[in-house]
Amino acid sequence: MTASHPEIRLLAPGEAALYRNIRLEGLKQKPEAFSSTIERQNAMPLSWFAERIVRGNIFGGFAGDELLGVAGYWPQEGAKVCHVCAKVGAHLGLGERLIEAVVSHASGRIEQLQLGVASDNQAPYRLYKKTAFSEYGREMKALKQDGRDVDEILMVRFLTQA
Repeated sequence: MTASHPEIRLLAPGEAALYRNIRLEGLKQKPEAFSSTIERQNAMPLSWFAERIVRGNIFGGFAGDELLGVAGYWPQEGAKVCHVCAKVGAHLGLGERLIEAVVSHASGRIEQLQLGVASDNQAPYRLYKKTAFSEYGREMKALKQDGRDVDEILMVRFLTQA
């Protein structure tokens, strides 16, 4: 595929180095958009990223061998909450196509996708609204970035009809 029409597909554990690189780039460019830090994830072994690919149902957008963006979802464990996805994340471009790949993959597996987006991070908030996520609350002072508190806007997309 070309950069103008990248291939969207699930990542394989063997692509952990690509995933690690794009994740670290995202943390470097927009640290306020993540609950983790570049220092923490830079210290993780490659096997940690491979495990996240498997558990997180991570999709990537590729132009040839170049990974342009990622998104994934992490189902919760336990009989009473396994119908809910704990997190959805879309990083570094191709957001709408990656989110729709996640939604398509999650449909029939779980009933709802949940996420939190930093209240001062308007571009992802608009993307999630555009892709049918609805705001349902706010976690006050959920993140600390450079000594300041940042709220997280809590959003959900239901995948089944009530």
